[in-house]
Amino acid sequence: MKERMISLDVFRGLTVGLMILVNNPGSWSHIYPPLRHAHWNGWTPTDLVFPFFLFIVGVAMALSFGKRVEAGADVNALKKKVWSRGAIIIGLGLFLNGFPFNIPLNAQMAADFEFLDIFRRFQTIRYVGVLQRIGLAYLIGGLIVLYLPKNRDRIIAAGILVLIYEFFMRVPLVNGWGGGSFELQDNFVRYIDILLFGEAHIYGGTGIPFDPEGLLSTLPAAVTLLSGFWLGEYLRRPIDHQEKLTNLSVVGIILFFAGSLLSLLEPINKQLWTVSYVITMDGLAIMMIVLSSYLIDVKKLNFWIKPAIVFGSNALVVFVGSGIIGRLMYMLQTTSEDGTIISIKQAMYDGFYVPLAGELNGSLLFALTNILFWLAILWYLYSKKIFVKI
Repeated sequence: MKERMISLDVFRGLTVGLMILVNNPGSWSHIYPPLRHAHWNGWTPTDLVFPFFLFIVGVAMALSFGKRVEAGADVNALKKKVWSRGAIIIGLGLFLNGFPFNIPLNAQMAADFEFLDIFRRFQTIRYVGVLQRIGLAYLIGGLIVLYLPKNRDRIIAAGILVLIYEFFMRVPLVNGWGGGSFELQDNFVRYIDILLFGEAHIYGGTGIPFDPEGLLSTLPAAVTLLSGFWLGEYLRRPIDHQEKLTNLSVVGIILFFAGSLLSLLEPINKQLWTVSYVITMDGLAIMMIVLSSYLIDVKKLNFWIKPAIVFGSNALVVFVGSGIIGRLMYMLQTTSEDGTIISIKQAMYDGFYVPLAGELNGSLLFALTNILFWLAILWYLYSKKIFVKI
């Protein structure tokens, strides 16, 4: 089990590393196509990051819960832990969405600052987001696992989550919304978020109020986490490891092609977290875990894994820390050579990376520098055995 855990840690670390790469380009106007999310339907390598991370959270849940139950842990204590951990993750997501809560970080902000601006930030804070989805999916998945000890009941619960999602997406409940639409303007995910949160609290980066981490689409995201849990349960079985890898290879390939085939009826769409997206990403996640385990456990090709293990050891530190530093680099300002006020990030990109490698490669080099920056921090934490867990 220890070796298999190493391969899972490597998979987690590679996922976190890819997250840093795609979230921190030097310029959002200059990005290689594979490092962009699909505009709407379809998928790119970037669209693997979030489902892979949720999937590995589910795997880790199975391994952790299994060890604790076998050691005689109180199930009620585990339930409380799930509630508290989920709430903390959601709280961290809200903090990141609000940061820096209108506290002035440059001269322009300071000139108009009033103390009440800190509280006014809550009038437009985005309620959902990546961490909120992770926290909610963890809550839903963890409570299903703990309250329903039989796998049959867990599968039924996952099926109910899918049916609820499909019902709201396909039944014409509100005139002009849903009714089978998976388009940006009139899908039911968007309708529910506007109804519950209001447009001021929804992501606007698509040009209209629409949240890619919407409340309704979190239900199938929880199924992604549960899929990882079931894989973790299978990995815990006392059968031959190579037999496991063979079986999982078949399952991964079947799921990938099943999801691709289902896309003829329901598009593969990360922003709506469609069922075809769940199945396709599950298949790819399983195949990636099989590949990782084959290279590490079977072929013993371990020379490359240490950076990945380090990256996966403090995933929460990377996500929250990179979010805060990224925001600070946009908001802290300096003066360019022509007297224009620009962000620190823009100054670094224009002043160093573009002259060194051009706009496109400079943007990529900026992202790679971010990876090295966080690898150094995480390596230090790893060497000191400092692991931030909740």
